[in-house]
Amino acid sequence: MRFKIPIIFFIFGFIVTKSFSQSDSITTNIVPNIQNMNISNTILNDEDSLSKRLNYNDYKYGNRQRYTLTGYAPYVNTQISKSNLILVGSIFGAFFIGQHIWQEETIWKDKANFKVKEDAIYSIYLDKCGHFFGGYIMSYTFNETLLAVGFGNDDAILWGSALGLAYQTYIEILDGYGANYGFSPSDLYADVVGSVFYYAQQKVPVLQNFTPKFHYYPAEWHGEHSRKPHDMFIDDYSSQTCYVSVNVHNLLPNKLAKYWPDWLELTFGYAARNLSINDPYYSGITPYPNTYPYSASYGEAWGNPKYIVGLDYDLVKLLPDGGNAWNWFKQSLNYVKLPSPAIEFSRDKPKLFLMYPFQIKF
Repeated sequence: MRFKIPIIFFIFGFIVTKSFSQSDSITTNIVPNIQNMNISNTILNDEDSLSKRLNYNDYKYGNRQRYTLTGYAPYVNTQISKSNLILVGSIFGAFFIGQHIWQEETIWKDKANFKVKEDAIYSIYLDKCGHFFGGYIMSYTFNETLLAVGFGNDDAILWGSALGLAYQTYIEILDGYGANYGFSPSDLYADVVGSVFYYAQQKVPVLQNFTPKFHYYPAEWHGEHSRKPHDMFIDDYSSQTCYVSVNVHNLLPNKLAKYWPDWLELTFGYAARNLSINDPYYSGITPYPNTYPYSASYGEAWGNPKYIVGLDYDLVKLLPDGGNAWNWFKQSLNYVKLPSPAIEFSRDKPKLFLMYPFQIKF
């Protein structure tokens, strides 16, 4: 029903990365830091000859280096470290239990019998983009986590994508018991597409030139109105925008690519501003001025759909390299869309922004 941004994601990553860098229990005593080695083989043998890792220099995403939580290239075959599994599992489990309790006390506090309720119109489809991103980013999160505990690269991709979808499905099922929500088939379809796209990216390199991104800035910060009603930021769709950024440099022929900076990308986004809904569960809601009605057989909403075309940054290439924690953090931060020049198209006249979505006036 609602797109759940995994706000624990970056906090979790930072804590786990710091824990790995400080822990004596992981394999740093037997595996050299292969980022600093001159590696010529496709497969790396550990000193104890019990496991093999990919060549770090060949571990790429979109023709750039890909980083891991531990700072080591992934194993070829699964070699689970019990100490890593306990460390990561404890931290991950604690955060997810905390998140579940928080949602039980807020957005799921009013219960009802399980029901199916289609809801695509209530955010003018913005939440479907969000569910796609949710399935995608949770698959990335689980993939990185499984690599950290010793899963082989292919196993981590497969099970990371499956666990990402499983997490989203758990959200959808519990939505089905919400008094003012319901199980939305279109939400689950979008979750599936997000997780499948993540898996496909790891297997079909050309897809790595198309990166899903997301940002949330309170609508009032950029002259718009928050969705009414909403319980908290995760269902304030008026403040959310979803994007796909395109790595133009990689897609251009070699003769032209040299003229395009490798860190500069094009981005295409969608937003639905100034949302309000007509739902029997709520009463006394009036549309914001200058919004347009959108209706379906299961409901009605008012708002201003926006289509965005702009520039974006590949933060992995733009920001300097550093230690393991920093490199992994900037790789993960690259899924967050930062303000940049853009043109916004809607039913009104197009608008030019220097740092979208903020309207900077001189």
